[in-house]
Amino acid sequence: MESSNSKGGIGTLQLLPPEIRNSIFTNLNNPSLKSLRLTCSNLGRTVPLNIDRVFISANSLNIQVFRIVADNEKYRHKVTEIIWDDARLSEGPKEPEEPEMMEVDQVIPEGLEVPEDIDEVPEPLDPNEVVASNGCPRWFTQRSADNGVGINNFDPPDDSMGFAQSWDYYKALLEDQREILESNQDIQAFQYGLQRFPNLKRVTITPSTHGRIGQPMFETPMIRAFPPGFTYPLPRPWPYHGLDVFLLTDIPWASATPGHEEEISYWRGFRVVTRALVEYEKFHRVTELIIGGREIMTGVNCHVFDQRCKEYNDLARLLTRPGFSRLDLDLQTFEIERDGIGWKSYRTGLLREALAQAKDLRHLSLRTTTDTKDPFWWIAQLPTTGTIPDRTIPLRMVLPLEDWPNLQHFGISNMLVTTRDLISVLTDLPRSLRSVELSNLAFDGDCWRGLLNEMLAKLDWRTRPVGERPTVHIPIATLYRTFDFGLYVDLDNAVSSFLYEDGENPFPDPTGLHNSEAHLIPRGIVGTERDFFDPDFSAPYEFTDKSEL
Repeated sequence: MESSNSKGGIGTLQLLPPEIRNSIFTNLNNPSLKSLRLTCSNLGRTVPLNIDRVFISANSLNIQVFRIVADNEKYRHKVTEIIWDDARLSEGPKEPEEPEMMEVDQVIPEGLEVPEDIDEVPEPLDPNEVVASNGCPRWFTQRSADNGVGINNFDPPDDSMGFAQSWDYYKALLEDQREILESNQDIQAFQYGLQRFPNLKRVTITPSTHGRIGQPMFETPMIRAFPPGFTYPLPRPWPYHGLDVFLLTDIPWASATPGHEEEISYWRGFRVVTRALVEYEKFHRVTELIIGGREIMTGVNCHVFDQRCKEYNDLARLLTRPGFSRLDLDLQTFEIERDGIGWKSYRTGLLREALAQAKDLRHLSLRTTTDTKDPFWWIAQLPTTGTIPDRTIPLRMVLPLEDWPNLQHFGISNMLVTTRDLISVLTDLPRSLRSVELSNLAFDGDCWRGLLNEMLAKLDWRTRPVGERPTVHIPIATLYRTFDFGLYVDLDNAVSSFLYEDGENPFPDPTGLHNSEAHLIPRGIVGTERDFFDPDFSAPYEFTDKSEL
């Protein structure tokens, strides 16, 4: 007898009245809908496609699918988000100073010496040396094997194509990418989409699309089309901080030096998308802008805010749009805390001026790449000239709190702060506030435990009606890992218990400790492990007692 799951079978779901089926479908996410469509041919015709976002990048398949949706009268009205995938595939090392070509005395940080037991330093390998009969270069195999960021923990899948076959497929992708970039077909398609998606409200620009090998952040048409076992260097188009980067060269935004235009072209997506949003502002209703990158320790160049420029003006104009409600801004901050002036990109006031234009802002997330892994030694290394506030982020130089009377979400990440300044900011946030994210902060003269104690003592949040109390989200790195790997733990329940009930402060007293206090949370405190690249992943996480370290 034919199964209900076979091609012509009639299952229980299909026997339900259409209005009940449609009610069920509207409560399912896209992966669940996809699974249902694959169950049998009848459901393949019955289950609706839920296309609410489209992808665009320097890839002809992504552009083709984008335009098909834009030209479809049924589906174009459902699109509310465009994701600009700025993760351009690597063409290989451009300069001899890249890590593959560095001498040991170049990659060892200043002040450290080569270990005495190393008698001689091997000559650096030529990354362009051909290592396979089909012309596969060494850099391709090296970067494929180390996940693209110098982390030598790659375990090839059982069905791996091998580097030579992968290189053949990769070469075709590169040629396609070159043609798209030369002709600007991706920009033209984006401009077309702004005119074709009447319900578009959000644009996301991200270099993090490919996530980890086998676990992309977004499954774009290009990525879904990869053959099984395809191995390739993960794209890192924007300059990034990582375990394989000892020193990231500062890249000014405005400069007359030769080759400067090529340097800022790393951030091509940011530049062309903000330009198009301004040029076509009469054709779209975009009120949310997400500029990502923090997932892979990068962001848009903070020096955009050093002085007025075309890109700054475009961003600021977008923020003036009536009803503009959300900004997620990830900044590559290099080492601006050591720039001689101290936080120049913040002190110019241009970032604050731009943010002040968003009078209807409901959601703000400001994440940087400033190193805050170990505040006990990091802050001690900062310039000692001036007063202590010069060594921390001047929050009110960046945040025009008085211009956001309806703010509902406030988030900052990777900033050096004082508890007093942060408490002052939290106190002045409007009553509309419903969530706060404080991530990877370093405190001058204090700690996470002290911050939570001050929040409990100084804020009136506990006295508010339950439905009006802000949820406090404090994601921290897991033990023996860093955010570089994409995994983190949230302590939402423990923090909520402390602030709003009678729970204990989850953070220990760090007095005398030389490790990050987040790693010393006592056993018995259970958080939830999560993954930047897999929003559906969650698992209980119990912290290790400090006596076990």
